[in-house]
Amino acid sequence: MIGLKKHRAFLERLRWTLRAQHVFGVSSLIVDKRGNVRSGSAAPKFILAMLGLAISLAVWFILYHNESPVICRSKANQVRLFYYFVIIETLVAIAFNVICTIRIAWPASQHSLAQCWAQLIAKVQEIQIMFQCSIESKRPFQLFWLWIAVLSAAYGFLLTFMVLTSKVLFVSQTNHLILYGLRIYAYLSDTTVCASFGLFALLLRILIVEMRQLVRKTTINEQQLRSMIQLYRHILQIIESFCAVYGWVLILIFFEHFLILTDRSFFAIRMYRMPMGFSIQQVLSMMMTWVFPLALNDMLLVGACTATEKALQQFEQQLCEVGKMANTQNVECEQMITSFSLYVAEQKPKFRILKSINLSFNLIYASCGVIATYLTVFLQFDNGDSL
Repeated sequence: MIGLKKHRAFLERLRWTLRAQHVFGVSSLIVDKRGNVRSGSAAPKFILAMLGLAISLAVWFILYHNESPVICRSKANQVRLFYYFVIIETLVAIAFNVICTIRIAWPASQHSLAQCWAQLIAKVQEIQIMFQCSIESKRPFQLFWLWIAVLSAAYGFLLTFMVLTSKVLFVSQTNHLILYGLRIYAYLSDTTVCASFGLFALLLRILIVEMRQLVRKTTINEQQLRSMIQLYRHILQIIESFCAVYGWVLILIFFEHFLILTDRSFFAIRMYRMPMGFSIQQVLSMMMTWVFPLALNDMLLVGACTATEKALQQFEQQLCEVGKMANTQNVECEQMITSFSLYVAEQKPKFRILKSINLSFNLIYASCGVIATYLTVFLQFDNGDSL
């Protein structure tokens, strides 16, 4: 009875999570009363229509109200080159947001996502019934909402306050305000995508940790060991499917974040080296409001995937040890255990996007190395005249 109540609570938390994804157009999935996950919301299509309408409205203000398509240069004379990068970053963020929404809202992607969530729910039920236990999943959902809340505050309030109160006025006309709003919405949409991916990874980790505890506390028979190995293989298939759906979307998000982090770091160093009315407090404020939220988002995503991957590796070792200690005369079972031991003998990355990029901290280290190389080369040839 307690397990049934927790499962209903899990489904209710999942419903609210999917509703948050509807707001930012990154999912059309719903959970019905029976606990089935299916595509039934028109939220992504509605979001795409709103994005198209906002872009058309900005163009209308430019063409028929004679507003400037870009910020007036006289208001950005202190950061001449930086002002062009702000425009490029804005256009990239809006374009990528439209592409990501289309990619996520594609019917085939939604069908794959629905299957992933349905399989996860089924595995949670299977473990609870097989071992008569209850899996507590409250903490990953709390982290999801905290993730969304913190970055929403960083983008929607802190960043907006800094932009509107800056002495270099980048939002001066109606179309500028619309484009800035689209850019902030793109940040929030990217945050929701990454938080949803991280939530899925953390829920898998909860499931894996629960199975490890069961293996440690109870005596596993041949049938249960077989079920554990099958479940392990099924989890890998779910992860592969989930990474395939979010592959191109995460690539676009990482590229956008890399572009912004690099540009902000470059100009922060230049403004520190050649202060033109900018104090160190203003430079740090710019770095904290632009760089820190993006870096935090990427660190949380990679951290969630790394934690789940580590739990999977520990589960592999535990199953191998249990299989070796099992005294069985079943030839088929022995072959299964041997095959599983050989399969996990070589550690393979579990979370891979586009089957080439591993979602691990090595990706963060490599990005930092590329940014450092970029800054070292360009600052050495920088004379400071084009700031």
